[in-house]
Amino acid sequence: MAFFISFSDFEKLLEKWAQEKPVYVPRYIQDNLRYQRFMPGVQDGVVYGGIRPIESLKSFFFKIRERVAQYPSRPSSEAEEAKTNFIIIGAKACDLRSMEISDKTFMEGEIKDPFYVESRDKATIISTDCSSPEESCFCTMMNLNPYPQEGFDLNLSKISGGLVVDVGSERGEKLMSEDRDLFLEVSPSQLEERDKNRATTLSKVEEQNKRFSLSKSYREIIKEKINSPVWNEFVGRCVECAACLSVCPTCHCFLLYDQKVNESSERIRLWDFCYYRGYARVGGGANPRPTASDRFKNKYIDKFDFSMANFGAYACTGCGRCIEACLAGIDMRQVFKDLEVR
Repeated sequence: MAFFISFSDFEKLLEKWAQEKPVYVPRYIQDNLRYQRFMPGVQDGVVYGGIRPIESLKSFFFKIRERVAQYPSRPSSEAEEAKTNFIIIGAKACDLRSMEISDKTFMEGEIKDPFYVESRDKATIISTDCSSPEESCFCTMMNLNPYPQEGFDLNLSKISGGLVVDVGSERGEKLMSEDRDLFLEVSPSQLEERDKNRATTLSKVEEQNKRFSLSKSYREIIKEKINSPVWNEFVGRCVECAACLSVCPTCHCFLLYDQKVNESSERIRLWDFCYYRGYARVGGGANPRPTASDRFKNKYIDKFDFSMANFGAYACTGCGRCIEACLAGIDMRQVFKDLEVR
């Protein structure tokens, strides 16, 4: 089900929504596309296409630092804020896929994360087509297209004069129905323009990744080349900064610690990363991954073997953030290419 809305009418919606609840939109800040809270009266700079923002959707639902318990228990401003409905605009197909992995981790297991579940329940996700992928993007290698096909409430495709709107859920339908008069019937020529734009972007991503094509699956390569010397060649460049994991939309490791605040105590959850030397260390100093090579390989094993075995999907979406963040210039695509041919 598709509709059309002009840019001016969609801006009216942004103004209305922002007066009712937090709305986050992508804007360029110092040459980087980032999510920023939309403030009524400040419409300039909202990006309806472009590439995926630097921040992944994960940061809205699995916060970098979050209080998870307080003793004695009492209401807090953070808890009240978490109960507020909010809207995210600008998610790309790669990040929608990442939410599938996060949902399986935090919502579908035997033990559910109440903080994640509550945030997911309060969020409306309005995705957008990708129109300017970077060289680091490789979503097509992960069986994705650079435009959303599922996982969104509404999706926006930028064309001349406005946006083609696809409805992806009952929540999206309800949101749109509140201002149904602003949404027009989409014309065949508008759909044709959208499809042409999508095909152009798809072709670009496919073309730039041809040199990294593989004859076997990622999981097969991991299993067959687990002892390959290629690992050591790449890990020799790695500085273990964990930048790749901090920007990854599917990584979900965390650390818990307690601290005293005035006359009470609180428990904090903080992002943690398996690249860190002390991450897997246990009492007595034993460590199942004592070397940098062990920790480097663990990322690939987790994303391309463990995740497939447990969730039926790779914990990688081809967003390319890790490639851009790596201080050593390590490219995951090249790692697999070298593993396969050597």
